Amino acid sequence: MLDPSIKPKTVQRYLLPGEKCLVAVRRHWSVLSRPLSTAFGVAALAIAMALYFPEEHAVVHLALWPAVIAAALWGTWHFLVWRHDYLFVTDRRVMVTTGVLTRRVLMVSLAKVTELKFQRSLTGRILGHGTLILESDVTEDALKDVEYVPWPDTIYVRMCDLLFEAEE
Repeated sequence: MLDPSIKPKTVQRYLLPGEKCLVAVRRHWSVLSRPLSTAFGVAALAIAMALYFPEEHAVVHLALWPAVIAAALWGTWHFLVWRHDYLFVTDRRVMVTTGVLTRRVLMVSLAKVTELKFQRSLTGRILGHGTLILESDVTEDALKDVEYVPWPDTIYVRMCDLLFEAEE
């Protein structure tokens, strides 16, 4: 399951020689619902205040523009973060890459994964996302809960298939 919106060059950057990427997805779009609705709410409130106060209140009007700009920048930042967050599952490992300015790659070998679970809240079931829970022998769980995974049922089954292949 490879998301067609993800460029092959983005995937290839993280693969080892001979490694095959089987799952490459972005986090579900609903991860943006809170920050974007907050940004739109702040902008709408600022516009409503600008319409409510007459032009004579120049101080109020001048104070509203930074709020609108800050809300737009905040929403744009969250969108950029979402565009650069990926979940990759290869035939050898699971990786989550994050970050816009500074890239961070969290990785766990499939051979180290001892238990794989997923959970879906009611909202996740309605919108189509869930949380993958990876448990491993490694003491430091850098990659334990992967939230807002699209198609968690399909990805879970694919990962279970890979885990059971590795045991044989």
